[in-house]
Amino acid sequence: MVPKPVTHHRRHPIKLSPLALGRILLTLLITALHQTATADTVQAHCELVSEYGAPRNSTTPCSFSQRQGYITIESETDIPLLDLSPEDSAPGNYTDQDGSRVYRRRGLGKDGLIFQSGKQFLYVYWSMPALGCDATALTKGDGCTLTWGSLRFTVKASATGSINTLALQVNGLANGPASFSDIIDGTANKTEMADLDGNGWPEIYTSISSAGSGSYGSLVAYAVNAGKSLSPIYLPELSNKEAEAQGYMGHDEFALVGNRLVRRYPVYNQGDTNSAPSGGIRQLEYQLHAGEAGWQLVLDRSAQH
Repeated sequence: MVPKPVTHHRRHPIKLSPLALGRILLTLLITALHQTATADTVQAHCELVSEYGAPRNSTTPCSFSQRQGYITIESETDIPLLDLSPEDSAPGNYTDQDGSRVYRRRGLGKDGLIFQSGKQFLYVYWSMPALGCDATALTKGDGCTLTWGSLRFTVKASATGSINTLALQVNGLANGPASFSDIIDGTANKTEMADLDGNGWPEIYTSISSAGSGSYGSLVAYAVNAGKSLSPIYLPELSNKEAEAQGYMGHDEFALVGNRLVRRYPVYNQGDTNSAPSGGIRQLEYQLHAGEAGWQLVLDRSAQH
């Protein structure tokens, strides 16, 4: 069998007019410039403090850019713009846009960077740090202070017995300072701050554990009303008629996860002792809603593992 001859197709060069060629080159140039400007810019969270090692736990969104050693940090709120030029004398030494010396400090590791300018320290976090206080901070000294923009929250809990007091002082509200005092059945575990409904104003949540072997959980929470005042947040009690209450014998844990309040507790089967539940863990997820009678946490999901 005689093989068929192979046919070679001759490729003809594409001819472009000077105008078309110019448009292509301009498009490539714009694309390259855009990639150069955006590839090394990340969104972060910044806070400015006056004492090294003692962040105030109130951050604001910012952008962090680095190009060939030059650093730019921008924010729309109270964090000033920083344009840092590296110094050849030592790594981590910079000069800002005003000619002042700026130094990079250690302390955040892989979680972010710290820059010192005079007596001010700028913390740059790659992700949002937790806004909260543990039980020790709540009961020690003057309590725990959290800030959100111009708002300042001071929470103080007593720990003198099975019944205690939780005090909240809020400064920076448009209607003036506000104070609240709640009698709590048990001890305060932690206080967390978040904006679960995404309206731009925070809420503050304190979880409580009752005394005794059950350690039944409860919640004291308040929401900021457009920066003017505070209103309590209502968490419905578990009703015996609800499926979520079946096997419930306390030992609650509360946490703020994303835009939800999460409540977890062990499930007890008939015959279980208090120290040995066998029904797994039930998790309830609540969303915050503004109701006719005030703010309410509404059950959205329930799961048992």
